[in-house]
Amino acid sequence: MASACSECGAFVIPSGDDFELNVTTVPRTLARFVQLSATNEPPLEAELAIIRPIVEKTSGRLVSLEAEISRLTARLRELKEERAVLLRYHVQNTSIASAVRRIPAEILGEIFSHTLPSIHFLFGAHNSPWVLTQVCSRWRAIASSRPSLWSWITLDFSVQQHYSLELVKIHIGRARSLKIHFFGSQDCGSDSQIALFKLLAEHSAQWEELNLQLTSHLLPYVHTLPRDLTALRRARVNFDTPESQPPDFETVDFFRMAISLIDIGVFCRHRFLPTRLPLMHQLTRYDFDAPWSTHSELLKSLPNLREVRLHVDFDDEDWPEAGEPISLLHLRRLFVNDSSSLDYLRAPGLEEIAILGDATENTETCVDLESFLTRSACSPRRLCLRGFLDESLTNVLEKHPSFTEVAVMDAEDDDEREILSSFVTRLSNSNSTPSALSLPHITAIGFASLRPDTVLYRLLVNMLESRWNAGQNAFRAAELLLLESHARPDPQSAARIEKLRAAGLQISILSEDEATVRANRWMLRAQWSWFVVLILPQIRCSFFLLSQRATISVNYH
Repeated sequence: MASACSECGAFVIPSGDDFELNVTTVPRTLARFVQLSATNEPPLEAELAIIRPIVEKTSGRLVSLEAEISRLTARLRELKEERAVLLRYHVQNTSIASAVRRIPAEILGEIFSHTLPSIHFLFGAHNSPWVLTQVCSRWRAIASSRPSLWSWITLDFSVQQHYSLELVKIHIGRARSLKIHFFGSQDCGSDSQIALFKLLAEHSAQWEELNLQLTSHLLPYVHTLPRDLTALRRARVNFDTPESQPPDFETVDFFRMAISLIDIGVFCRHRFLPTRLPLMHQLTRYDFDAPWSTHSELLKSLPNLREVRLHVDFDDEDWPEAGEPISLLHLRRLFVNDSSSLDYLRAPGLEEIAILGDATENTETCVDLESFLTRSACSPRRLCLRGFLDESLTNVLEKHPSFTEVAVMDAEDDDEREILSSFVTRLSNSNSTPSALSLPHITAIGFASLRPDTVLYRLLVNMLESRWNAGQNAFRAAELLLLESHARPDPQSAARIEKLRAAGLQISILSEDEATVRANRWMLRAQWSWFVVLILPQIRCSFFLLSQRATISVNYH
């Protein structure tokens, strides 16, 4: 039985070692007990005389154990209750002493600014900055008093059809300037879209950025926009469907008073519509899909352009005779979807050029590019190509050693392996000697893949090793973009990549959203108007809320 300790009063329970059954009998009897345990055969009286003392002894022991278990269970329950009370008290006082409470309002407001989502995140109370106002009264006061937190409004009616009009009103009231991303949907109900657009239009004087996808329902209200768009700096317009461009809509003419515009993009997509620009402007970038005649007029009338995306479309006429080239003295970055447009241009200060290549017209592309570079007498450093890096393009790069960065991508599944093979062949060092290195002046290489696999990694790693091991060159960086999937390299390729990194080669492998952001940059798409999810270095904020406590963690990657 259990006995109390003379010093502390605790009960002492005999251990298993102290508890002996004292079954001392011959092996034959023990074998008989085993037999009885395995059957329903009744024991003999002599056998019962041995078994009954064992039952009595184990019964007493079990009673003692049950009593002690009950006592310890009650004690454990008391300890848990005491811990719960103490924990609540501890949390309460820890919260009072938390460093977050003592962060100055100016610093906390700056931290809040890093929680803002990209335009990928739709307007709503569950996203920043609204979520900041739900933590405590101090956070609500700080967040509400910083207009910069309330500038972005993203409404996409193809994803979410209903938004709170009252919430948008409050949001606008807290902002000083507005960055509007409004994506109308031709196939969704128009009432909510019209109501919200009219609300935003009432505050057009605050518009700093406008990213607008139009529908036929919205066009009447676009025509009646207030004339005060003097704060508008960046604008992008496109049309959702062919039905979004009714026959009576002939021009995009609501930017005529936007005298502060520096960046404009209009994508007709379905039917060309002329865009009327303000007579006075500060445009340094444009991005249109238009006939060449329209591009020609724009280029001649916009002397301060620094970046242009020439997307020639809606053009059934032959290219005109090339006369005196259009001089773009300030142009630094140029995208063309048809290399023929290069025959009409001169850009002596060009730094980057991106070409939407065509596998069937690569020779013509090379001729156009070579003539343009010679005519411009420029020294560009980066070439981005969507298509084949073949022998003719390699020759152009050899003639112009100012090119130090080259990136290749393609969206055609059928051609991707051939494009990769051509890319690797042109940039590999076949015999590992510096004198035989192709394009030794190329210091950075990029390749974008739709559906990478083990073969892709091995080919690229072979090429990188051959250039790196050749030595005596400034090869420093490589990028691999996995646009539609995130295929990890096989273990052998991964080990080789890490070895190159350890040796000093910067190798970046980006996938999906991050890869799309980078590919858009290669093709000179305006980052402010695209669905970007991550901007590096990535800054993320997470909130952990308990009663009377809020903590914030900021992670830099």
